[in-house]
Amino acid sequence: MLHLTEISKSFGGQVLLEKASLHVKPGMRIGLVGPNGAGKTTLLRLIVGEVSLDGGEIGGRKGLRIGFLPQEIEEISGHTVLGEVLASYAEVLSAERRMAELGELISRASETGSGAHVDGLLRELSAVQAAFEQAHGYELEAQAQAILRGMGFRDEDFHRAVAELSGGWRMRVALSRLLLERPDLLLLDEPTNHLDLESLVWLEEFLLSWSGALIVTSHDRYFLNRIVTHIAELDRGTIDLYAGNYDHYEEEKRQRYQTLANAAKNQQREIESAEAFIRRFRAKNTKARQVQQKIKQLERMERIEAPSLERKTIKFHFPQPPRTGRVVAELKKVRKAYGDNVVYERLDLVIERGEKIALVGPNGAGKSTLLKLLAGVIEPDAGSIVLGHNVRREYYAQHQLEVLDPDRTVLAAMEEVAAPAGRLAEVRSYLGAFLFDDDDVTKKVGVLSGGEKARLALARMLIDPAGLLLLDEPTNHLDMDSRDVLTEALRQFEGAVVFISHDRRLINAIGTKVIEVRDGHLTQYPGDWEYYVWKKGQESRGQEVTEAALSSAASSSLGTGPSPGVIRPSGKTTELGYRERKELTSRYRKVEKRILAAEQRQKELQAILNDPAHATDYELLVGASLEIAQVEEEITRLYEEWAAIVEMLGMT
Repeated sequence: MLHLTEISKSFGGQVLLEKASLHVKPGMRIGLVGPNGAGKTTLLRLIVGEVSLDGGEIGGRKGLRIGFLPQEIEEISGHTVLGEVLASYAEVLSAERRMAELGELISRASETGSGAHVDGLLRELSAVQAAFEQAHGYELEAQAQAILRGMGFRDEDFHRAVAELSGGWRMRVALSRLLLERPDLLLLDEPTNHLDLESLVWLEEFLLSWSGALIVTSHDRYFLNRIVTHIAELDRGTIDLYAGNYDHYEEEKRQRYQTLANAAKNQQREIESAEAFIRRFRAKNTKARQVQQKIKQLERMERIEAPSLERKTIKFHFPQPPRTGRVVAELKKVRKAYGDNVVYERLDLVIERGEKIALVGPNGAGKSTLLKLLAGVIEPDAGSIVLGHNVRREYYAQHQLEVLDPDRTVLAAMEEVAAPAGRLAEVRSYLGAFLFDDDDVTKKVGVLSGGEKARLALARMLIDPAGLLLLDEPTNHLDMDSRDVLTEALRQFEGAVVFISHDRRLINAIGTKVIEVRDGHLTQYPGDWEYYVWKKGQESRGQEVTEAALSSAASSSLGTGPSPGVIRPSGKTTELGYRERKELTSRYRKVEKRILAAEQRQKELQAILNDPAHATDYELLVGASLEIAQVEEEITRLYEEWAAIVEMLGMT
C-alpha cells in the first residue's frame, strides 16, 4: 500500500531520518512512537507531501487516498459543523440538489403536457439518482451525524458555525470529516489530546472496525494497546517495526535489547582477545602471518554498538500532605445552574481521606463544574461545601500553565514553592524525579514545551501537597515517561484525589472509585476503570434481563409460558462485604483474561495441527498435540473457577 524506502531528512544539523524504511500493508494499524523530537510529526508530513525528502523514496499504490489529521489545524470557517463534515462530498450533495430540481421540473412539465420534455428529464433524473445511490448518498448525512455524536456533538450543534467553536472542538470537526471520508490510509497525530473519555472510547470502537490502514501517534498507552496491530519506533533516524500492541512492543524491545547487548559484549571479548594476541606476538616473526590476519579481521569487523534503553526509573519518595480528618470534603444539597441550565439540583457527596476518585461521563455532564465547586473556583447557588479537619486543597487545570512566570528558570519556579514548605534541599532531586536534568533546571519557563510546562506545574503542586488534590486532565501534553512519573507520585500520595482524565491507564493505576456524572446525578462504582466498564456491562445486561423477565411475565399472563434463558440474580450478593466482593471481582477479571489467552493459544495450536505444510514435521506436531491437551485441561479448570466466582458474586 505505502512504501518508505531508505528515506532521509535533516533540519540544519539535526538528523531525523537516515535511510529509514517502512512498508505499510492494507489493514495494518500502526502506532508511531519515539522520544519527543525524534521526528514523528515530520514523518507524517513527509508521507502527505507537506515536507520534502532529502533522500530516498515514498511510493504508494495507484489511487491511494490518504487522510491526515495534524496536531494543529488551519482555520476552518464558512461552514456549519455538519456542512464542514460533508464538505468532501460536494458532488454527491450537488446531485441531491439536482434531484430535487428535476423533481420540480418534471412536475411542472407534466402539468403543461410536454411529454418529450418530461421523458428527457426522467432520463436525467434516473442517471443522477443512480449515481447518487452508488455514492451512498441517502446514508451520507445520517453517517455524518452519527460520527459527530460519537465525537461529543449534540444535535443542536450540527448547524452552528465552525468559526464559533474552540480549537479543540474544531479539531473534532476535522477528525469527523476524515472519518466520514474513509481514506485508504489514515494518519492521526495525537488525536486523543482533544477528546473526552466517552468520545475516545467511541473513536476506538470506530477504528477497530476500520477497514483501511492507520498510522497514529499517541502518548495514551491504553489507546495504543486497544487499537494497534503494530508499533513503529522512530529513534536515532531509523524506524523499527514490532508486531503487536504497545505492551508487546516494550517486552520485545527489552528482548531485542538483551540480545544485542549480549552480542556486543561477546564481540568486545573477541576484540580484546584479538588485540591481546596482536600485542603479544607483534614482534615475533613466526607469528607475523597470524598477527596480520587478526589485524585484518578487526578492520573488517562491523562493530556492534551496545544499545541503551534510556528509560529513567523513578526511585523517589514523594512528599506527603499533613494528616487530615477521615472526611476530607462533603457536599450537601448543592445546587448549581448557569442561567436556565441546571447542572446540579440537590447534590450530595462525601470524599474520604485516601480516596482517589475518577470522574467520568459525557461531555457537558458537569464533571468540570463539580471539580470547580470542590476547588472553590465557583460557588454553589444553594447548599454547602464543607472541608474536613486540617484540609487544604489544590486545583490543577490547563489554564494554570499560562500563569507560570516565563522569565523564571525551572529551578527558581520550584524554589518559589519549596521554600515556604522547607523543602529547598530536596528541589534538585525532586526535579530529577520529574525528568528535569541538570541542564533543564536552568532553562527559562518561557522556552519549555507544553509537556514540560505541565510537568513543572504538577511538580510545583506536589512538592508541598494539599490533603485534597483536584486535577482536570493532568496527563494532557505529557509523554509516556512523564505520565509514569505522575502515576507513581499519585500512587504514593496518601491524601484524597478527585480527577478527570481520559487516561484509563492512570484510572486503573490509582483509582479506588469511579463516579459517573450524568444528568445531574452521581453514580459511584468502587474500583478502577476496568471494574467500572465491567459493572456497566453487567447493569446493561441486567436491564435486558429485566425487560426479558417482564416480557416473560406478560407472556405467562397470556398463557404462553415463560421465556427460556432468563438469568435471575441468586440473591447472594448481599452476603458479601465490600472487600470480599472487590477481591472476587478482581479474580473474576483475571480468570476471564486467562480463559481468553488460553482459548487463543488453543486456536493457534489447532491451526498448526491442521496445516498441511507441517505434515512431515513430526517433532512440531507431537509438541503441539501435547501442548493442546494441556491447554484444554487448563481451559476446563479455568471455566470451573470462573463458574464458582460467578455463583459467589450472585451473577447466575
